[in-house]
Amino acid sequence: MTVTEKLLRLHRVETQIRGLRKRIDSAQKYLDEQERQLASIQSRLDALATQMRQLKATAHNDENEIAELDARINKLRDQLNTAKTNKEYTALLTEVNTFKADKSAVEDRVLESMTRLDEVTEAVAQLEAEREERSKIRDIAAAERDQRAQEVKDRLEELEKEREVAAAEVPKDTLILLEQLGRRHDEDAMVPIEEHSRRHMEFSCGGCQVLLPMELVSAILGRNVVTQCSSCGAILYMDDSLRESMSTTKR
Repeated sequence: MTVTEKLLRLHRVETQIRGLRKRIDSAQKYLDEQERQLASIQSRLDALATQMRQLKATAHNDENEIAELDARINKLRDQLNTAKTNKEYTALLTEVNTFKADKSAVEDRVLESMTRLDEVTEAVAQLEAEREERSKIRDIAAAERDQRAQEVKDRLEELEKEREVAAAEVPKDTLILLEQLGRRHDEDAMVPIEEHSRRHMEFSCGGCQVLLPMELVSAILGRNVVTQCSSCGAILYMDDSLRESMSTTKR
């Protein structure tokens, strides 16, 4: 078995491993998105809860202020009944009217706070319903992720063992090259040579489709050397059917 053939065996195992891991990764990404949306909803709920506390505190303070103003107004009214002169009566009446105006302004603030509190309460109810629905989706996503992980667990373990055996037969520098290309090209780290016309000696890279020099094709056919496409950098290999066909032609 040539180095390229050993490398191809390893590449095919790694491609299967990546495919299985992508199944888990896609489920995990979906789960992560549900968690992110849940966290966003919770953050908004926390902000609304803070607003509710502030609105209730403001309304409570304003209600206390109204009670104090009522007490002052009632006291002044009692004094009005005992006023001895018109001047004193007028002064007390002016003060009563001032406190009434102050009370009216505070009552407007209370009404505004209560209106806003109703709006926030409604928003909280909507968000809590949204959180409940999103939690259900999150739970389904978590179950799907766990199920996928369980489904591929045994096969992944088998492939990891196969990978370890296959990698041990590949020279270290070639192994490093495959890992680098795998990060860059994924499944296209190794690509087959494609035949377009043997008569016109037209062969191309199965990855980028660039035409390959016949000398390079012959070298891959005859020498035990790892060869890369000069355009995309992928490692080139020849399918058994093409190799057999060309070997027969050469004979």
